[in-house]
Amino acid sequence: MTIFNYTARDRSGQQLSDVVESASRDAAIMKLRGDGLLVLQINELKQKTDEKNYSLNPLDYRSIRSQDIENAFHQIAVMLRSGVSLLAAVELTRKYARIGTRKVWAKIAERIQQGGAFTDALKEQGMFSNLTVQLVAVGEQTGNLSTVMNQAAKEMASTRRLKKQITSALKYPAFTLVFAIGLVVFMLTSIVPEIKKLLKIMGKPMPPITQALIDVSDWFVQNTVYMAVGATVFTVIFIVLYQWPPARWWIDRFALRVPLIGHVLRLSGTVLFCRAMGLLLSSGVLIVDALKTMEVLHGNKFMASHVAFAHSRVLQGSSLADPLVEKSRYMDLVLQMIRVGENSGTLDDILLEMTEYHEELLEQAIAKLTGMIAPLMTVFVGGLVGFVYAAFLVAMFSAAGGSPS
Repeated sequence: MTIFNYTARDRSGQQLSDVVESASRDAAIMKLRGDGLLVLQINELKQKTDEKNYSLNPLDYRSIRSQDIENAFHQIAVMLRSGVSLLAAVELTRKYARIGTRKVWAKIAERIQQGGAFTDALKEQGMFSNLTVQLVAVGEQTGNLSTVMNQAAKEMASTRRLKKQITSALKYPAFTLVFAIGLVVFMLTSIVPEIKKLLKIMGKPMPPITQALIDVSDWFVQNTVYMAVGATVFTVIFIVLYQWPPARWWIDRFALRVPLIGHVLRLSGTVLFCRAMGLLLSSGVLIVDALKTMEVLHGNKFMASHVAFAHSRVLQGSSLADPLVEKSRYMDLVLQMIRVGENSGTLDDILLEMTEYHEELLEQAIAKLTGMIAPLMTVFVGGLVGFVYAAFLVAMFSAAGGSPS
């Protein structure tokens, strides 16, 4: 089948433009005439010869990412609202997408052209979240695909901004820590041993602070291999345990109890629950199906297990609030408002309002956490580097013939 874009007039004389699929140009014209349209212009929708199939930027060849999907969903939603068919919208998205992402959109377009549903085409790619797929499924069933795709894009944008905020806030402390550790390791393995040799050759007494530093350096040099092996083994064991569901459940549970960090994780999980459940319920998804999706969306398996518990209880006829209050790590206000929303029949609206409120709390908690990390890192790094430099300067002063006192 070939896609043609056309301009035609309907029986009322109104001019319109759209696309049509047909085996040939003549067949397309006959099909449009059968629909009561007077064809003014019709052309085969071909790939432009100026479409760039190469790029000097190596980043253009990266595989599809969350931001690519977010932008594409926005574009498709706009085109659908403008009257463009889904297949044509996906084709246009593929045509102007990054080179590395075109293969994905080409497969989706091919699946749609073969008569498959858009939802099935997304599922087959394996890179679209369950929330996105379920929203698209609802959009196809209700005929509001452009609306739900726009909502899905906004949800992805909110998640991306949150991750970016956390990453940006932790960049400076992480860089400072790595730089300090690298500097200290270099001094302990390269500079301090040379100072030790110099002092022994000159027969000068070893200042106490320098002796302490040399002892640390000797221990570090002697045990470097063991420390590296131990760190590697610990990392491998942790990764293996984190992939094992029972251990992952306990690790995630412990993480929620860590001071400060646990509060941020609880807020993050609460925002995720409120936003996703609010979107799904407002889009027409049944509460049991929405809870099933939430089980997969939660990165924290401890929280996910409580959603699964709520799902089983709701299937038995319980309200949503009761099992969440009984077993949940969500913020207390959300649990109270869920009960209010169920009683008033406005659960989806209340969840979306709770999303905005707790997003602000989450931003404040992240700012507070990073604000505490920065001075602690400064004190730690300053003390560590200061001790090394003090030992170094005292040793040099002693070697020069002065008194360390």
